[in-house]
Parts: sequence; structure tokens; C-alpha cells
Amino acid sequence: MIAINSINITDDTGSSMIKHRFISKTQRRWSIIAIMVFCGLSIQACQEQQFSLIDLDTEDRLRKASDSISEPSSVPSIKKAESRYQGENFTANSPNLTDPATVNPPPETLRYQARERAIMDADKTIQQVTAVMEVNPNAEHFTLAKSVQTAISKSVEYRLAEEQYLLIALDLLIQQHMWSPRFFDTITPQFQGVSENSQSSTALQLVNDLSVSQKLPYGGEVSANILAQASRQVSNAVDLGQASSLEIALLLDIPLLRGAGLVAQEDLIQAKRNMVYGARAFEDFRRRFYIAIFTDFHELVVQQQVVANTRSQIERLRSIVEREVALVESGRQVAFQADLAKQRALFVIDRLSALEEGYKLAVDRFKLRIGYDTEAPIVIDPEMLDLDPPVVDTRQAVASAFEWRLDLQNARDQVVDARRHVDNARNAVLPGANLFARASLLHNPDFFNGIQLVENLGDYAVGMAIDLPLDRTIEEVNVRKAQVRLEQLERQFVFAQNTAAVEVRQATRRIDRALYTLSLQDRNIEIARNRQASIDAAPDRATPRDRTDAVDALNTAENDKARALREVQIAILEYLRQSGQLRISDDGEINPPDGMQVRYRRGAGILAQPAGIPPA
Repeated sequence: MIAINSINITDDTGSSMIKHRFISKTQRRWSIIAIMVFCGLSIQACQEQQFSLIDLDTEDRLRKASDSISEPSSVPSIKKAESRYQGENFTANSPNLTDPATVNPPPETLRYQARERAIMDADKTIQQVTAVMEVNPNAEHFTLAKSVQTAISKSVEYRLAEEQYLLIALDLLIQQHMWSPRFFDTITPQFQGVSENSQSSTALQLVNDLSVSQKLPYGGEVSANILAQASRQVSNAVDLGQASSLEIALLLDIPLLRGAGLVAQEDLIQAKRNMVYGARAFEDFRRRFYIAIFTDFHELVVQQQVVANTRSQIERLRSIVEREVALVESGRQVAFQADLAKQRALFVIDRLSALEEGYKLAVDRFKLRIGYDTEAPIVIDPEMLDLDPPVVDTRQAVASAFEWRLDLQNARDQVVDARRHVDNARNAVLPGANLFARASLLHNPDFFNGIQLVENLGDYAVGMAIDLPLDRTIEEVNVRKAQVRLEQLERQFVFAQNTAAVEVRQATRRIDRALYTLSLQDRNIEIARNRQASIDAAPDRATPRDRTDAVDALNTAENDKARALREVQIAILEYLRQSGQLRISDDGEINPPDGMQVRYRRGAGILAQPAGIPPA
């Protein structure tokens, strides 16, 4: 350590006074006291402005981290994640501070009112159920892009991911600040009392301790400390004297073995690397989040189509019921045939009720996920992505995933971190050898008349402190722990690579499977329509069961086709994500790779139209 630690100036009122040209020594002392207090208050006031600087520095580091992974658009704003509660200097006391209130009324105070069970008329129910649900004219319309934009700006899930990214940036700010010059100032006003021969005296004393420290790049620290003290006697029953003093200390500590080298910067190095990891993890989350919103939105579109198909099915079943009832009334058909048609219609009506309720619940959950008001009505516009299936080379897709997937890059670099941690643990086993030095400066004994340093140094010392490694058991155990952790991360990285390869191959097979299902459902729809046309051409040859079965088969094929169309698009997006090729812009659109066209199918009945996708 370099320590400049002896500048002591004493000034006793009993000694001869030094005359000053303009102001007295006592006035100067009080001026120094006032300046010290003013500086302390000024520093407190400047802290409020420091928060805005922290926000700017945080956003700058977020921007640089996102630029480093070539995703400059995915930068969250710290103002968006700022808490509404700014905090108080002191926690307020309240009755519920240590005993939070609980509201849990006993059962005898609760009230439940049962209602009478309604008697359902089957014929009337069949006639009324086909009415289309009314749309609120004030409802807001949501497309896929608008849903993604709303989710990015309001979703709790997205906000949490942004805040996690911001916390990593704030951790980096802390580490970088620790490697910059750090200033500390402590002002201590105090009264000193002395009693002698039943008489007491009091003196006002003000101590200002100012220090600055700076870490060295390869270990060690240099710091300076200035201790200024001024006092003035208040009562003179006992002569305490009026004195002032100044002490200056410089400290230097340089490690040569343990703690020397880049191990001194480990926390800063890890914080910078964590910033890159956070940028990758946040971008990977954005891609997963887009597919999740895409899946939920298209599931609502499919449910709309299923509800519409079920209504059409009920309408066809109603025609069958009316025909069978007319035949029974004319004596050309037995009664149970009409009851059979009514029973099938009631089954479908019950399924329609469940489908409509499921759709309403799915819409509410969708609004909750994207951060929209659950009480506000919305309309999901029929829209579906229409991407052409890719030509996939599975081996090349796996190789691309190994190179481009951000989660694999994080796992790979964390192995490098673990290897560096082993090196740092080995460094802690070394003996300690620290080089230190200290020196002191001399000055004019009259502090308030100015400090005048002499040409030569006062006391100084240079030496080395050696710490022999007599007990390094804990440090050696830490080395073993670091080595085991390295082995774990290496195996986890290999496992992650194998998992990624499986996921890519699964994504390619999922595309093929979805295309195969889609082609089958197109064929099933064609068969069901031909079957329906045959029955309509010779109605007397078909029984009511034949008619209802044909209606059910057509409805099932149409519903399965709607789900197959959705599954094809999800499978394509999952393949792009699993292979590391998916890019999402902030406006909720896909940034397609070269050769990929992004199209949409819009309007009512889009899932009943020909797919336009070649069969597998």
C-alpha cells in the first residue's frame, strides 16, 4: 500500500496569532464548515439527476448488446419497465405492516340462491339454435399483426422478459461503475464536552472524510483519503483550544500471485458476457412468443370455422328432422325414425353449445395473454398465414441449427465460462504476494493560511506481504467443484445439441405429417360431398341414419381440414425457429429469408377454400 498519511496541522489559540490581511482565522474556519455542509447537500440533490443518467446508460448497453447479435430492433425501453412506485426514504408504519389483513367470511354468512330447472322443448330448440351470434358493433377488430403488436406493448409475459433483460443491463452498470474512480465523502459535525474541577466546556467540531479509489486492471487498488477537521470552542470554562488539521493518505496494493491477472476482472467479464447472453435469450423469447401468439390466434380462427361448420351441420340435420316428421305424419315412416334424427340433432346442438362456450373462454384467455382488457369486446378477423412448405435438407437444417440457434450459442459460451472459472479457482490456491508502499507529504503548519508542500517526502515505506498457502483446503475443494461444474456444462451442451437435432428432424416430419393430413381431409371432404349428393339424388333409398351419418362425416372432414391448415403453418414456423431461421420484426411481421413469400388468407370461409398447398 502506498500511504501518504501524515499531514497534521494544529493551531492553538494560546499560541501567537498570525495576522491575516483580509479576514480572521475564526471566520475562515466557519467558512470551511459552511462549504463542507453545502457540498454534502449538493451531492444529495445531484442524486436525483443521476437516475436519468442511469436510464440512458442502461438503454445504451441494451442497444449495443442487441446490435452485437444483429437484432437492433429488439431493444426494450427502461421507461416501459419503470415501476409506478418510486419509493420513499423511510418505510411508512401501518397497522397491516406486520399482520396483513385476511378476508375469509364463514360459510353461514354466505348466500346461495338456486334457480328452477327449465323444461326444454326439443322441436323448439332445434328451430332456434341456428341463430348466428350477434357481434358487438363497438368491438375492436384484431388481425394477427395487431395481436402481436398489442402483446409486445401490453403483455405481462413480454414485459417480464423485457425486465429480466433490463436487470442484466443494470448488473453490468454496477460492475462497470466499480471499475471507475469511486468517490466517498462523509461529513461529521459533533459537539465535544470536557469537565474539569466542576467546570465544563463544549467545542463544535466538524470532520470531513473524502476518499477516492480506483481498481487496477490486473489486480490491486489505488486510493487516496483526505481527512479535514476543524473545531471551535463554544464555552470557555475550560480552555480546549481551537484547532484544525489535515491528513492525506494514498494507498496502493498490487498482487503478484493470488488475485493477479484477469481474475481481478472476473465479475466485470462475466457481466459483459451475461449481457450478450441476455440479448440472445430475449430474442429467442421473442421468436417463441410470436409462435405462441400465432398459435393462439389461429386456434381462434379454427374454432370460428368449427362453430360455423357445426351450425351448417345443425341446419342440414333440421332439414332431415323436418322431412322425417312430415313422413311420420303422412304415415309413410315409423315414429322412431323421426326421433332418431331429432336425437342426433340434439347431440350436435349440445356440442355447439360447448364449442361456443369454449370459443368465448379462448377469446378471454387470448385477451389476457396479449394484455388487452378482458371486459372489452373484440372480433377476431378470419386470417391465416399462407406460407409455402420449404424444401428441407435435414442434415443441412441440423447444421444450421447448431450454428444459428441462440440458445445453443449461450450453452456453448457457458462452457467457456466454466473453463475460466476453473482457472480462477486454481489461482485462489496460489500463495499471496502483494507489493505495497506508503509515503507522506509535509506542509506548512498553518492550514488556514494555505498548504505548502516541501520538496522532499516525509515518511515512506516499500515492501511485500507474503501469505504462505498453509491451509488451502477450501480453495482446493472449490477447484474440484469448478471442474465438476465444467463437466456438467459440457455434457449439457452436448445434450442440448442432440436435442436440437431431434427437434429439427421432428419439425421437418411435422410439416410432412401436416401436409399428409391436409391432403387426406381434402379427399375426405370430396368423398363426404359425393355421399351427400348420392343421397340427395335418391332420397327414398337412404335411411335417417344414413342421412345423419353423411352430415356428420362432412362436418368432421371440414373441421379436420381447418385444423390441418393451421397445423401446416405452425409446423413451418416451428421449423424456421428450430433451425434458427425465424426473424420477427417489432411490428409483428415475419422478416422472411431469401426466397420465402409471406402471404395471408383473409375473409370468411378461408379454411373451407382449397389450400393451395401441394400434397406431401
